[in-house]
Amino acid sequence: MRFAQFACLTSGVVALSMTGVCRAAAAAPCAPPAGFKDAPHPGIAPMEQLVSHTEEILINRPLSVVNAAMSKPLNQVIRGSSSLPGVSGDFMLTKGPFGGPGSRHIVCLTDGGSTEEEALEREDLPSSGHFRYMVWNYSTPKAKPIAYGIGEFKSVQLDGGHTRITWTYSFKLKGDTFPGELGAFGRWLFKVGFLDRDYAAMMQGVLRGYKVSAEG
Repeated sequence: MRFAQFACLTSGVVALSMTGVCRAAAAAPCAPPAGFKDAPHPGIAPMEQLVSHTEEILINRPLSVVNAAMSKPLNQVIRGSSSLPGVSGDFMLTKGPFGGPGSRHIVCLTDGGSTEEEALEREDLPSSGHFRYMVWNYSTPKAKPIAYGIGEFKSVQLDGGHTRITWTYSFKLKGDTFPGELGAFGRWLFKVGFLDRDYAAMMQGVLRGYKVSAEG
């Protein structure tokens, strides 16, 4: 019974924790959920307490072209499906656009839920880039097992016509909710049952989309 519950809960996390993929959010009506009170993001646990997965892709274009291909509105990257919500818009909690370190916004979902995201680190150089972000404050039951997610993109231009994108996603599970309450075994369940399967496929699809867009 609990394994079926785990599969149901994690199936909705894909769209909820993908909000850091783009630095520009869709322009659609969005507002913080009722009773929302903004506060500093949670402290980041040591890596051994997180569950991580990494995907890479080689794009046959220079970094400038790749960056342009990745700068799409969230609703063009995270589309809703029969089982997963998409992104409907965002609401800035800080001044200016989202993307610089410390910038923070609410991301609204097509199922009526939302999440909060903060840019933690960003570095844009002529031949490399780095963007790290946190997602938390999930307001949908589908993300019940998740305390927060940490996403990280690293871009390296290998030569004048090739760029490698490395994307790592790490989750902190709640210690009082299945499967996180099972400790290391629960993290393993989450990884093999969801992160290395459904979530990995989603990450691969997003990266392939960037490749097609850049090379097209």
